Amino acid sequence: MTSSPAPGVCLWFTGRSGSGKSTVTRALLPHLERAGRVVTVLDVVPLLEKAPGERTSEGKLLRKAFVASEVVRHGGIAICVTVSARAHTREAAREMVGSERFLEIHVDPPTEVARARKDARGRRPTLRKRLKLLRRRAGMLVRGSGGVTHESPIAPDLRIDSAVTPAEEGALAIVRLLVERGFLPDPEGGGAPPTDGLSDGPSDGEV
Repeated sequence: MTSSPAPGVCLWFTGRSGSGKSTVTRALLPHLERAGRVVTVLDVVPLLEKAPGERTSEGKLLRKAFVASEVVRHGGIAICVTVSARAHTREAAREMVGSERFLEIHVDPPTEVARARKDARGRRPTLRKRLKLLRRRAGMLVRGSGGVTHESPIAPDLRIDSAVTPAEEGALAIVRLLVERGFLPDPEGGGAPPTDGLSDGPSDGEV
């Protein structure tokens, strides 16, 4: 008798720019592929970026959530790598995908660590971003995505402090979460990954 295929799920990564979301995602992919899952990564997707006239990132995030919902509906794993600073946008994405198939992963190093990583990329900012930085330094904007402070999830399914948790350990923690929720089979002889800098949710949502 063959077992039923594992259901689809959306892993919604949220966290400040430079927090390490993409790095954890790259570490996670080989584990999911070895488990035989079809994975779609929605990180920087030009066709889903902000349309002309859109003043916030909400539209592109909801488009990303819609694509994820279709991946999940067909039994795949969708990994959405986002800043998604506003809590109400993340909740709208959860509703679009379905709360039982939506896992919120908060990658949350200290602000100064995320800022240093972002600065180390060495990318020259666009004129719009340079003007925004000047306004921010003048006290006209708060730091965040689009001038918006990142609203940390109160009770994410998993919180990873990437300043103390290597990407591979963070990936293993996500694998464990997927096994616990029934989205991956329990690997034979699989031990629990280290938990320093990790917090399961939504029981308390604290590190």
